[in-house]
Amino acid sequence: MYAKKIIISAESTLALKYGKNMPKIKRMLQSLKRSDKKRGIATTVVYIDDKLSAKRAGIKAIKNVNPRECKQAVDDLYKKHVPDYMVLVGAQDVFPFQDINNPADEDGDLSVPSDLPYACDAPYSRNIQSFTGPTRVVGRIPDVPGVNDLQHFSTAIHNIIHAKPRKEELYLQYFGVSAYVWRKSTQLSIQHIVGNYDDLLLSPGASPNYTPAQLKKLTHFFNCHGAQNDMAFYGQKGNSYPVAISSTQLSGKISEGTIVAAECCYGAELVNPTLLPQPNALSIANTYLINNAVAFMGSSNIAYGPADSQGLADLITQYFLKNILNGASTGRALLQARQQFLTESGPHLDPYELKTLAQFYLLGDPSVLPVIDETVKKTVSQNTVQNTRMKLFNKGKELQENLAPSQKQRVITRSVHQKNINKLLQETGFSADDLKGVYKASVKTRSQNITEKKLGPRTARFRTFVKSGSTRGAASFNNIKVLVVKESDEQILGWRIYERR
Repeated sequence: MYAKKIIISAESTLALKYGKNMPKIKRMLQSLKRSDKKRGIATTVVYIDDKLSAKRAGIKAIKNVNPRECKQAVDDLYKKHVPDYMVLVGAQDVFPFQDINNPADEDGDLSVPSDLPYACDAPYSRNIQSFTGPTRVVGRIPDVPGVNDLQHFSTAIHNIIHAKPRKEELYLQYFGVSAYVWRKSTQLSIQHIVGNYDDLLLSPGASPNYTPAQLKKLTHFFNCHGAQNDMAFYGQKGNSYPVAISSTQLSGKISEGTIVAAECCYGAELVNPTLLPQPNALSIANTYLINNAVAFMGSSNIAYGPADSQGLADLITQYFLKNILNGASTGRALLQARQQFLTESGPHLDPYELKTLAQFYLLGDPSVLPVIDETVKKTVSQNTVQNTRMKLFNKGKELQENLAPSQKQRVITRSVHQKNINKLLQETGFSADDLKGVYKASVKTRSQNITEKKLGPRTARFRTFVKSGSTRGAASFNNIKVLVVKESDEQILGWRIYERR
């Protein structure tokens, strides 16, 4: 029996971008299909705006390549075929991201470009509250936005076709870079992923002129600052924000089969090269994929995490890498990471947890299997794949039913615990004058007794206090810090400080 994969794109936008090279694009996807068959995957290529292609796939062709119609087509394909893997082909100018309303809109991001809704059964919406139950394995093979770069697309497909599972021990050797101020948080992440943080590099601190031996390692992890329309990640120590790594340092230096996870703001942003500060450069994500990486997992816009503990971007990135090391395909690794993140964060989800869920996506073919136990002689059987998918589907449904995503309240009411909050503000360096927000989250459950209400209240409120300041040096962005206070009617339940990555 074969596992099933559907490759999904739009012919009109591909043809508009590639013109006379469109037949070459189609041949590349057919080559990927033939390669999949050799490794036990039955692949179908569907152009959802082409009547004949859509009809063959059993769905109705869309009229316009926009988020709403693309979401409906992906849903129709999933319901018709129940594939094990779904692959979106093209950057956002070929196959659009879903624009999610930013649930943490005090940071200035109006929306969150996301592939999460494609991984959920819920119908089209711009509200993240609809998508807290991911059930599908989805990834995106991107090209370069705004550019007819056939070579980039060809290289990405070539890397997927020639990807082969390797021993876990090879992926335990890592290249990791952290902003100095987040070293404690990153040490915890790397320790959880590979069991040590001996080779972690700090910025500033370590030399930014990385050696070939460092860059050739198969697992890459970044916990640095990132900026919009940029080609670099940045470190931080005090008010110094030096370049930690630039896309120009990567060409020809990345090993075949490399996997990458980046906590950084805009870490996986796909940028039109004309918007970058250096001519002929590419975003870090696009550069990795044209230089032998098979998976890049990162954020589309401003991301967050604590400085010296674990949360938000720390969790979802490390879960992703750990799942790959445990033998998951890159797509299943992301689906499991999303579900693990929701399980760990719930049942009440603050606005920054919701944004984290929406903004991290996978660039690469989700069926690629980087690591396999050498005691397993053949790729995982279809029965095992089907059983795993069933469990993940049921887990997603359970999460959607039981989690309580927060929603912003129009009126900022005074807390019944205001004295304690004022004390907390003073102790943490925040102020009542900081930009504020109030969010409410309610769990849909049976009636609760007194003990249950105290230990696990049905309704919780999140109060957020946001402060920011401009950076100096090579990087240029607002350096944001957020205090999130969780409370019930009876007590303050906890608090966290998140920092802009």
